[in-house]
Amino acid sequence: MNMQRALWTFLIFALVAPFFAALAIAAVVILAPLLGLGDLLPPSLPPLGTVALSAFVWAILPAVLIGIGLAVVVLLHGSVGWIAAAAIGVVAFAIAAIVFPAPELAHLRPYLAFLSGLVAVVLREMLARARILAP
Repeated sequence: MNMQRALWTFLIFALVAPFFAALAIAAVVILAPLLGLGDLLPPSLPPLGTVALSAFVWAILPAVLIGIGLAVVVLLHGSVGWIAAAAIGVVAFAIAAIVFPAPELAHLRPYLAFLSGLVAVVLREMLARARILAP
């Protein structure tokens, strides 16, 4: 049974996490100027669709790393806690940031790492509510 849980955990994270990451980045780009945080965004920002698509493509590597990490934990224990999901999400983002550096966004890395952990927690909760993860 844990093998099926691990498989679904990997698949959901590898396929759905980049979509949620792109959606979150699009929301940040839309809401930042409205909340007075427009100075955090790069001055020459491409159109919103390009930003969201770039975020989706870039998020594939951390999503796969998160999926692998959580699948191993689920395979061993049948479930994973929210704090472990968040920690694996942040570490996977850090690894991806080392592999694919973006110097123009260096000042945003802590916020993006937090966002990666938040996406991991949301997806972990989705898996728990769907009863894919053991209680």
